[in-house]
Amino acid sequence: MSSNKTADDGKPAKQTQSLSRFHPRSPGRPDEEQESPAGEDLKYKAGWVHTPAGLRPAPNSSRSAEMPRLSIPNIVLPNPKSALPEPATEVSLTVSPAAPRIPAWLLNETAIAFKVGAVVIFLLGAIIAFRFGEYRGRKTTFREIKSAPFAMAVPTPAPVLPPAEFPEDLLPALNAALKMLREGDNLDALSALNKLVSSNPKAPSIHYAAAIAALQAGYPREADRLADASIKNRFRVSDSLALKAAIAASLSKSTAPEQESLLKKAIAADPMNPAPFIELASLLRYQGRNDPAADLLESAASRLNPADAETVVETTRAILAVDAAGNLVPPSQPLGIPSKDLPNAYSEMKRGNFANAAAILRFCRDQTAPDVFSYLVNDPALRKFTSRPEFKEFY
Repeated sequence: MSSNKTADDGKPAKQTQSLSRFHPRSPGRPDEEQESPAGEDLKYKAGWVHTPAGLRPAPNSSRSAEMPRLSIPNIVLPNPKSALPEPATEVSLTVSPAAPRIPAWLLNETAIAFKVGAVVIFLLGAIIAFRFGEYRGRKTTFREIKSAPFAMAVPTPAPVLPPAEFPEDLLPALNAALKMLREGDNLDALSALNKLVSSNPKAPSIHYAAAIAALQAGYPREADRLADASIKNRFRVSDSLALKAAIAASLSKSTAPEQESLLKKAIAADPMNPAPFIELASLLRYQGRNDPAADLLESAASRLNPADAETVVETTRAILAVDAAGNLVPPSQPLGIPSKDLPNAYSEMKRGNFANAAAILRFCRDQTAPDVFSYLVNDPALRKFTSRPEFKEFY
C-alpha cells in the first residue's frame, strides 16, 4: 500500500509500502484456497517458513515472492433477527390445574397417630423385654440354686387341712364340765376339761374352755398357756386373744398398753366378735377415755345377736316349763324382766285373761330392748293368740 501524503516540513514523504502478514482472500484465485476443518490449526502453503521475525520465503523456493495465504474456516454467524423469539400473536388464558394439596388437619392427625403408634410400640417393647428378662432371671436363679453344692431349701407351703370337727361322743362330757363351771365348781370343771384336752388335743375350742376354767380357778399362768395353745391350733383366735387380755389384767406386772394391744389384735382376728369391743371399751373407761369407749360400745351393739343372749335362752326355757308341766304361773305384777314377764303373760292368755296379758306385755316392751322383745314375743307359744284384737299392737 502506498501513501501520497506530505510531511509536516513541506517535503513530500517517502512512499512506503505496508505489507500485511496475511493477504485477504483473493476472489480471482479460488483454486489456491484450502479450508481447514473446524478445530484444526492453520496450515501454510509450501515455500514459507515461520521465523521469530515473521514468515519468510524458504531458501531455494520458487515462490519466495508470494505471501502465505491463511485458510480460514467458514463461520456462519447467527441472524440477529432469527435469534429473537417471534412475538406471540395470542395469549392463552387457560390455567393448568394445580396439584391436589393435603389438608393441614389431616397432616396433623397423621403426625399425632404416628407419634401415638410409636409410643405404644415402645411401651409394648419395653413390657415384652421386661417380662422376658424376668423369665430369664427366674430360670437362671433356679438353675444356679439347683446346681449349687449346697442347694437352698425352698420352703413348701403348708397343706391346707380341712376344719376340725368336735367329736359328737365328747359333747356330753363337755356339757357337764361347762355346767360345773357355770355353777361355780371351777376346780372340778378344770379337771374335767384337762382330761378332754389330753385325750383330744385337736378338738376345736377345748383349750379355750380349759383356759376359762383355769382363770376362774385362780391359775392365770395355766390359763395363759392354754390360751396360747388355742391360738396355735387356730381355734377361737379372737376370743383367746381377748381372754389373754383378761389374764394380763389379773397379773400384777401387766400394763394397760399390753392389754389394749391384745384386744386390738382380737378385733382384727374377728371383726364380727362383739366381746373384744366390749372389753376394750371397759379398759378405755378406766383410763378416762370415754369418747372412744362410747364408739366401741356402739360397734359392739351392732354386732350383738339377741338369739345368742342369755335373756332369750332363759325366757324360752320358762315358757317351755309352763307348757311341759301345765303349771301356770301365778298372776303377779310385771317386773320388766322378760324371763319373768313373758311366762306370766302366757299363763294369763291360757286362762283367758287377754286384757291382763296385753298389759303385762306392754310393760315388758317398755323395759326391754326392741330387738330382744320383738324376738321373744314371736315365740311359737305366744303366736297362737295373734288373732285376738288385744294383741294386734305387738304383731
